[in-house]
This record gives sequence, C-alpha cells and structure tokens, in this order.
Amino acid sequence: MNVTRARWPLMGLLVLIVLGGCKIDWFNTFGNHNNNDNTAPVDNTNVPGLDVAVSDYQFAPTYTNLEQAIDRNNYDKTLKADLQAEAIRAGRDIRPTSLILYEDPNRMTPIIAADRRAGLDLPPAMLVYQDSKDNVGVAYNSSAYLAARYNLADAQDALDGLGQDEATLANDASGQDISRTGSVSGISEGEGLVDRTSGHDFDTTLANLIKAIKNDSGLQLLQQFDHQAAAHSIGSMLDANDDPSTLVVFDAGAEQARVIAGGQTVAVDLPVRILVSQGTDGTVHVSYSKPSYLQSRHHVAASTAISDLDRTLRDLVSKAVN
Repeated sequence: MNVTRARWPLMGLLVLIVLGGCKIDWFNTFGNHNNNDNTAPVDNTNVPGLDVAVSDYQFAPTYTNLEQAIDRNNYDKTLKADLQAEAIRAGRDIRPTSLILYEDPNRMTPIIAADRRAGLDLPPAMLVYQDSKDNVGVAYNSSAYLAARYNLADAQDALDGLGQDEATLANDASGQDISRTGSVSGISEGEGLVDRTSGHDFDTTLANLIKAIKNDSGLQLLQQFDHQAAAHSIGSMLDANDDPSTLVVFDAGAEQARVIAGGQTVAVDLPVRILVSQGTDGTVHVSYSKPSYLQSRHHVAASTAISDLDRTLRDLVSKAVN
C-alpha cells in the first residue's frame, strides 16, 4: 500500500510534464466560459471584409510575434488591448482575444483625406484570437473593406500599401499567408455608420465626449488618436483646410465583453471607437459604427448586449453634440 501511494506524486508530476508540452491556452478550455458565442472556427471564418491567417503557433507566441513585427516598424503610436483581461475585470469570461492598433501616418493620411469618415476605422487594428478548438487566428479589416465602406477613389495607392503592410504583419505573426478573405460585394458606402452633426465647435465637442466617457464608471478611456497631428508629422494635411479629426477609443466594460462573448471576430472593431471630425464646410461630426451593424457583420449572438451598447453610444454622442 505504501508503494502504491508513493506512485501518485510521480504520476502527477508526469501529467504536469506532459501538459507542459501542450498548448498553454489549453487550460482555458477547461473553464466554464460565460458565453455561448457564434464564433466560427478560425479556418472557416467568413466575415465580410475580414482577412484571416490561421496561425502555426499558440496564442501567446502569435501575439508576441505580432508585437515584435509592429515594434520593428517604429509606428508613431500604438494601442495594445488585452480584451480577455478587460472582460475578466468586468466579470465576464471570454477566450484569449487581444488587439493592437498601430498608427501609420503615411498610409492613413491619404485615406482620411479622401473621406474624413475613414478615420473611424483607422489606425488599422490587428486581432489575435483563439477559437473553441484552440486554433489561433490573426485578423484585420481589409483595405478592400475600407474601399467599400468609404469614398476612397483618390487613395488607391495608400490602400494598396496598407493592404500589403497588414498581410505582412499577419504573416510575421502567424507564419502563414492569409487564407480566409471576406467578400465585400455586399458592403455599400457608409454602411453601418452613424454620423451626428454637433451644435458645438470641434474642441468643445471632443471635450464633451471625453467628459461623458470619464463620468461613466462603466467606461474607461484608453487612447486618443489625433489624425490631424499624425498628418502634420509627415508634413501633410487632412484636407485643404487642414480640418481636425480625432479618434477616441474606450473600453465599454461588461457591455463590450458580452458583445465579444457573442462572437470573437467582432473584437477587430473594438474597443469602442468614436470619431470626432470637422468637414470642409466647418461642420463638426461625431461618427461611430452602429452596434447592430457589427452584430450582423460578425454574426454576434448577443442581442441584449448589442442593445445595451447601442444605448450607451447614443447617450455619449448626445452629450457630445448637444
């Protein structure tokens, strides 16, 4: 009997050694994730305008590869968001999901100059996520998606360059080329965009929005991307009048986590982004992607969370423009 008992610690050690050679993220599949998401397997993703590479690696090294690839390019500003960690802080459980936004004025400026609304989807976002089968994907909104959603006929060179850059980053992170390309044939210009006109000047509108976010205990301001300043950094302007444009990015807490739990690829359009921009006629606009559009595009199975997020966005924008 004593000999038998002595074997258990050894067997336990052997189990740990074996597990140590498995995917680190395997442990996440043992948890009871508080979601019933509609995320397709990485190798079967079909989201309009979303390009996906299936990674050769586990989640952690894939994300590290992406970080290093972005850092090597010395982009002006980045925002790194661990959406799984943010969800846990909000009391929700989702699978590993992380995102990096990287600011590249040389690519972004001509695109925003062609259509100020495109500043909502820039800087570009690179998503790394792990599906229910522990496969890992690297995904991003394609340049073809931007071309379909905005009037970018005058920015084709910048779009082509952006598309090449994103494909290279995805390859560097995953070890694979893009294998899934979401069709943009059904996407029309301005689709899913809410564009409100402000009753204030640009600075007041932006200040009102920032104040509204900070005053909401369920939200956390993460970053502001000043598109005008980015253009100036390369000796350029956003338009002939050099009109201002700023993207505000914030974590929407439990609402955001519940949305991602309904379909992981939606995280490529999160954390939540609201654009404050001024048109050539001097009119100030506040723009964002309608949550119901994100729900439809990414097949998100979280209607209540979508409704709650929509209510939050409408309230914030009303406080900014009124």
